[in-house]
Parts: sequence; structure tokens; C-alpha cells
Amino acid sequence: MYHSDDFRQTKEDNFQLHISREKDFKILQLTDLHMGFGWLSKKQDELALAAVKKLVRRTKPDLIVLTGDSVFPFWPKAGTRDNGKQAKKLMAFLDGFQIPYTLVFGNHDCEMGSACDKEQLGRLFKKGAYCIFTEGKKDLSGVGNFVIELVDDAGKVLLPLVMLDSNMYGEGGWFFSGFDCIHEDQTDWCMERLTAYRQMDPGIRAMAFFHMPLREFKDAYERMKLGDKSVVYEHGSISEKNEYFGISKRPGSFFDRAVENGVIKWMFCGHDHLNTLSLTYKGIRMTYGMSIDYLGYAGIKKSYTQRGGTLITRKADGTVTVRMVPLDAVVSKRVRGNGTPEKNKAIC
Repeated sequence: MYHSDDFRQTKEDNFQLHISREKDFKILQLTDLHMGFGWLSKKQDELALAAVKKLVRRTKPDLIVLTGDSVFPFWPKAGTRDNGKQAKKLMAFLDGFQIPYTLVFGNHDCEMGSACDKEQLGRLFKKGAYCIFTEGKKDLSGVGNFVIELVDDAGKVLLPLVMLDSNMYGEGGWFFSGFDCIHEDQTDWCMERLTAYRQMDPGIRAMAFFHMPLREFKDAYERMKLGDKSVVYEHGSISEKNEYFGISKRPGSFFDRAVENGVIKWMFCGHDHLNTLSLTYKGIRMTYGMSIDYLGYAGIKKSYTQRGGTLITRKADGTVTVRMVPLDAVVSKRVRGNGTPEKNKAIC
């Protein structure tokens, strides 16, 4: 676990990280690394690690957030099912930056037949020298539901970062049972925490990080294409085949509850490696992080407009900016099906 005079764990599901009110605080979201660390993935792993190094050096973040599918214990691609070994190698790499990092689980971190389940993998990640992670409340669905509070020197909460496990697959099977979602008990827990923050500070705003996109992301995109001016295009594109969104068949209430609660203003996800879209809908900005993957998707090594990171900056004045950080100089400038020019320039 990360140790610093500016950091402490206050509860089983809560951390505090002290930041300066006088400086910008930068968060680098990285998603879908799909590190294999096996005999079949050596070349792809080298490319992925080099990409992360380049992005970290370019952005110089104060915190790194991994939004799922960090490791990929899938034998036909990686040549190993040992996700424990993969996690240890990834931690050793990330610890080398000497920058605190945190993570949520995706649907591939624990494949069927992998060496560790999420509880075991969580215990491993807690051993990272710069890792901020806890399993959270044991009576909640998922593993790794917790909050990192960015606080000032006086202990005032400036920006809560809510980390949520969007779980893996539906009931009755594995991949072919469809994707899962954020469960109702997780939503209840999250909204209770946010309400408590709002009671202390009516103007407080929060961010949520999870792996799989909410169905409202697709709804907002389709509304935008039909000319709904209430949906604001921010950046990026939908490049998955047939404009695919990897959403759950389960309804889920997280987005509607967040709108009603009013504290969460930014949501960040991964999962669909070729999608980089960012939209604001009903007062919440939903953003696909640029992905790293060289291993998971067939032929993705040759794709490049989706690869990179997402830089989230809380400025000293309290405002927040979200920017694409493409690995290469070329990045899609238009959202497919809409043709709207990108408003926010990418960092090249």
C-alpha cells in the first residue's frame, strides 16, 4: 500500500490524499492495458509498457487511475492463466514511476480458470508500494468499491473520486451470459456517501471511475445523432464495429440516481477499446478513456487513433478539464455519424 505523509486510510472503504490548493492536480486515466506477461505476449507487452511510459512522462500525473482489464490471463493470447503473476509484474512496473496509482477491476482481470479470483487479486494489489486499493465493504457486490478523497491541508474534501466495480458477467454463465453492471447495493452505498458530502458542502462535485459503460452512454450518443441539442459533444468518436457499446442487458439505476443526487459530474470508463467518445448528458460528462491494448482485440496492434490516455486536471481554481492524450500525433477529429468537429484539442 502507498505510504506518504499526505495520504491515509480513514475507513475500510475510504482514503484521503492531501493536495495543494495552489497547484493543479493531474489524474491520468489508463484503461484496458491487457498485459499478458506470458510466453505468447512478449512483443505486445513490450509495446504496451512503452506506451504507458511515454504517456506518464508526457503528462507527469499526480495520480494514475486504471479503469479495468489491466491484466489478461487468457491462455490463447497470453500463454498464461496466472493473473497473480501478471499483477505482480504490473505493480513492479507501475511502482517504478513512484507515482500513486489506483484501479478498478474489469471483466477480463479474472478470466475463467485464472489463478486468482478478484478477492485474491485485490489482496495482491494492496501490496504495491504506490498502489491505493481496498476491497471495500465485504457485504457489497463486487470487489474494490471505495472513495479517494482529495483534501486540502485543513482536511476539507475538495473532490471525491469514487471507484466502483462494474462486475463481470450476468447470471448463469461466463462471457455468453452478457455483461454485468453496477448493482443496486453499490448504487445505494455510493449515493449515501455522496449525500453526506453534499450535506457538508452543497457545492461539492465528484468523479466516478468504473470499467463498463452505462447504457445511458449509448442513449446519449443516439440522441445526439438525432439532433438532440441537450447532449453536448466533447471529444472523441465511436469506432467499434456497428457503433457497438459493450453495455449490460440489466437496466441498472446508477446513472439516474446520480443525476437525481447531483454530486457526480464526471464518469470515466473503458471496456470498448476503439471508442474514445466523451459526451455531457443531463449534467454529467461521460468519457471513454483512450485504451492501451495491443493484445486483446484481433489486429488492434495496427490500429492507433484510439490508443493513449485521458488527462483529467483539477485546476487550482477548482475547475476541471478532460483531455485526450493520444499516443501518436494522429487522432480522430470527428464523431462517427455526426460529423461534429472536436472542440477540445488533444495533447500530442
